[in-house]
Amino acid sequence: MINVIEIEHVKGIQLKRFELDIQPNKPSLLVAPNGFGKSSFAAAFNSMNNRRIVLDEENYHEENGALAPRIRIEYTRPDNTRVSLEATNATNTISSEMDYFVINNLTKPKGIGSQFGRASATLEIKDVVLVDRIPNNVPFGNQYRAAQQKFGQNAKVLPNPDSALSNLKLVEKLSLNYQVLERANGQRVQNRINAIIDEINQQGGTTEVLTDWITNNKLNDLKQIEYLNTIGDLVHEIDLGYNSEAKSYMVAIQLIWLYNNNSNNFKEASKYSNYQLDKQRFQNTLSTFNCTWKGIRASQTGGQLVVKFPKAIHISNGQRDILTFIAMLFRAKQHLKKEANILIIDEVFDYLDDANLIAAQYYITTFIKDFKDEDKRLYPIILTHLNPNYFKNFAFSNQKVYYLDKSNINVNQSVVRLLRNRDYQTIKDDVSKHLLHFEPTHINKRAEFNALGLRELWGEADNFYQFLFTEVDNYLNGRPFCPFAVCGGVRVKIEEIAYNKLQTPASQTAFLATNMTRNKLEKAQEMGVVSPESHYLLGIIYNEGMHWKDTLDNVSPIASKLENLTIRKLIQDIFE
Repeated sequence: MINVIEIEHVKGIQLKRFELDIQPNKPSLLVAPNGFGKSSFAAAFNSMNNRRIVLDEENYHEENGALAPRIRIEYTRPDNTRVSLEATNATNTISSEMDYFVINNLTKPKGIGSQFGRASATLEIKDVVLVDRIPNNVPFGNQYRAAQQKFGQNAKVLPNPDSALSNLKLVEKLSLNYQVLERANGQRVQNRINAIIDEINQQGGTTEVLTDWITNNKLNDLKQIEYLNTIGDLVHEIDLGYNSEAKSYMVAIQLIWLYNNNSNNFKEASKYSNYQLDKQRFQNTLSTFNCTWKGIRASQTGGQLVVKFPKAIHISNGQRDILTFIAMLFRAKQHLKKEANILIIDEVFDYLDDANLIAAQYYITTFIKDFKDEDKRLYPIILTHLNPNYFKNFAFSNQKVYYLDKSNINVNQSVVRLLRNRDYQTIKDDVSKHLLHFEPTHINKRAEFNALGLRELWGEADNFYQFLFTEVDNYLNGRPFCPFAVCGGVRVKIEEIAYNKLQTPASQTAFLATNMTRNKLEKAQEMGVVSPESHYLLGIIYNEGMHWKDTLDNVSPIASKLENLTIRKLIQDIFE
């Protein structure tokens, strides 16, 4: 678990401490308004190498290179020991424990000169280097003949392991089990294998007869041999054409011998095989998006595997955004190799359209699963200015949301109790109709409010409206205020303004009978009353602030919006 991230002297951050408790293999969305410092957060991690922090000049805090950058992480290991890791411009202990990678927007403006005295520019998409150095094409050096000699007189029962060594997915699994291959060469394990080989060599018959004899008499014994059974099962679960489990175990024995005859060569050959598999997977992903005709593909350039993109004007924004994101995920996989890994996604999700946002979430979910399947811990940190609790297309099933710009505003607890109890049967309809929306008719629910422990005076709408408008006045004049009361006041006032412009009792009745503020305004427009566009836009205020969920930070998202100067001006215009 990542408990704390502290950043000092990077870009716009002087010193910030984020208390997070981020769980592994679970999307963590860090929400903050634009200008808070999310890009500085990402820049800090992007500036770390394995030895220290190296800031680009543009990321100096206050443009002062003398201000030393620092990142500190408080981290709880799986054994529950808590450690403090730190990187500065001189040292880095974070890299000894974790790998880290940052994905951000790769589309940048590029100046191309001037025309008729005016500067001109075009958008370009930076190339993505998927693999920094393509491994050497090292062959496994199949020692089939040597294995036959080592096996003995019935070596004809050994299948040629070429099919196994040329299967990219199997090699990938083998490369995750080097320790198993090594331990399978231990004296105890080899003695048990050799004893079975001796028994096989005492038999007679064709290859088929020998294979059947192994299946009927020795397969269970082979499957009981520790480490050999791991490799044998890996071979058997992939269709390699060996046709029987006994043959798969005969191949597994050869793979163990091959690895331990020259483990360094085996590992180098596996690196190239894994590179080919990664390249194949990326090309398959591109073909899923049906865009290879645009010339977007991974190609070997200068010893690297590189994705080159056309100019931004030659590819749709949606394709550009999702393809660059997927390419960067593939690059991230090459860099995140430790047991604990941090992946930071800097506002990439904020600019994807609906369909591509879903696609991106699918790929990050698959990315997380890959790490989890390898018993590794991935900490995906998604930086966003959008509130995912209200943004319908954030669909991660187990996401955790953190609000970086936490508000210290004191919320009126009587309002909280009202919102918690608004659906209670004895007051549900009246609260919605008479308190949380504009309604000119009088009610008296004081007894019901008193019974529920709510503020009794608010059982009459006039008293509640007066409270809401007083809190709005406090907000507009720099005094302490309850953000939920301001949201309620904005909604009631907007509806009241539209209602008072309607000319007939029938139209006013139709307006009041319509549910939801936006629908009311549209109903008024049908009857000739057009509300200002700002009354619709402020839905982000009056729709968010009328509900309370105990498991969420209800305050910070609303408070941050109310602090926005444009929103304050829009609200001020309503009440003038």
